[in-house]
Parts: sequence; C-alpha cells; structure tokens
Amino acid sequence: MCEINGHTKQLGIIGYPVEHTFSPNMHNFISETIHNNYVYCAWRVKPENLKEAIDGMRALDIKGINVTAPHKVEVMKYLDRVDDTARQLGSVNTVVNMDGRLCGYNTDADGFCMSLDRAGIKIKDSRILIIGAGGVTRPTLIRLIDNGVASVTVLNRTKSKVCALAEDILKCKDFKINTEIDTLKFDIVINTTSAGMEPQENVLPTDNIEEIEDLSFIDSNTAAVDMIYNPDETLFLKEAKKRGALTLNGLGMLIYQGIIAYELFTGIKLPEDMGGRIKREVFGR
Repeated sequence: MCEINGHTKQLGIIGYPVEHTFSPNMHNFISETIHNNYVYCAWRVKPENLKEAIDGMRALDIKGINVTAPHKVEVMKYLDRVDDTARQLGSVNTVVNMDGRLCGYNTDADGFCMSLDRAGIKIKDSRILIIGAGGVTRPTLIRLIDNGVASVTVLNRTKSKVCALAEDILKCKDFKINTEIDTLKFDIVINTTSAGMEPQENVLPTDNIEEIEDLSFIDSNTAAVDMIYNPDETLFLKEAKKRGALTLNGLGMLIYQGIIAYELFTGIKLPEDMGGRIKREVFGR
C-alpha cells in the first residue's frame, strides 16, 4: 500500500453491517496499482446515525463513499445533488464530494450489465427471467431495458410485490414486465435472491416459486447468472452448469461497479484490464 501521509485522500464505504465487505481490498489495490495517494476504509453506520455520517463526510473532506444496505435510498435526502440516472433507478450507492457538494450516483446496475458483457452474455434482444423482486431488481430491470432486452419476466414468492414492481416499470419506462410464465424459454436467468448464501446453501431460488417445478428449462442455450459472489458457485449455478448453461456469479458486478465508482471518485480513467487484474490479484479467481 502507498505510504499514508498528510496528502492522502480518503475514500470508504458505509453500511450496517459492513464487516463483510470486500470493497477496501479492491479500491486499495487500484490505488496502489496506479500509484494514487488514496486510502479506502469501511465504516459501520447505524441507520439513526446516517445524517451525521454524511455531515462528517463534508467536515472531514472525505472525497467519496460507497453506500451499501440499508442506506441506499435514505442517503438521497442528505445529498446536494442526485444524478438523473440514480434518481430514476431509485437509489444511490456512490457519493462524490465535489468541493463540499455531495453528489449521488448509482453504479450497481451499470456494473451488472458490464459484467454480463465481459462474460460474453448478450443482453440486447434477449429473453430474461429474473427471480426475486427485492431492492436490487428495480435498478437492474431499468438498465436491462435500456440495453434493449426483448422481454423480461419477474417471479417472486410474494406476488403482490412483483405486480407493484411491474406497474412502476410500466410508468417510468413504458415497458411491460411479465409477471406470469407463458413459456419457459429464456436466454438469461438471473437470481437476485439470497437463496444459495449461508445459511441457505442448499436452497434453490426456484424452491418457493410455484410456477417452476425444476430447472429442466435451463440448457446449453441459457446463461445462468447469480448476484451472489460468496460462495463462488451457489447450488443454482452448480445445477445450471450440469445442464450445460454458461454460468456467472456476482463477483463481476462487484468489481465493475467498484471500477465505475473509483473513476467517479478520482476523475481517473482506469486501464481496460483493471477488472481482470482485480479478479486475479485481489480475489484469486
């Protein structure tokens, strides 16, 4: 790591909890690699202390922070400006300090789409199934639509949540989301749920979906994508791989959203191979 001195600029991530994050490893690796005098830390911020934490960012002249759960929506009210894209996506995961003015951005959805592109998974004109309707689904949907998908079906254990999401997307993007399955033919199947993470390692995201009995609809023409990156290979990805599918976990999304955020923090365009270097040298993949 570069020597920390009086010229070192601060970056970091806030969340609650935040102890599990890999962001410091990744961002500090970038700074060291390009010889940039920045240091990146993780700060545990309770929801009731969020305003004070953002005020502290100004007071300490912290140059940028990433924002993770549960603060991505609430943080917007304490910023001076929210980027139009982040406002449309409905959440902020990156805050940049521009001479005391705090500006919010969302790099999650772009990072996700970039990870698909780098893995050779074609979004344009694809038929997509998304399992889960949690907070990450809405911004993901908007970016997939922006990238020219042919159709999107969203399934969730709670049907009312999917219907509300579909109405919202129809209003903001004039795009109809399917909430019922009319055919089990998809080019990309995406898991946005926690099924497959500890303590649900032996759970498939489809286990609580009435419309799907098994994964027999996944084959060698399907890309199976999981937003989970720990473990490397969830039960969903293992089963999809057995059926010949191209599989991708959430590590690429983590890496590429971080690269986009770092460029916003510093104004530095990173080398094209930075994603691959982080994957190999930070995560050993």
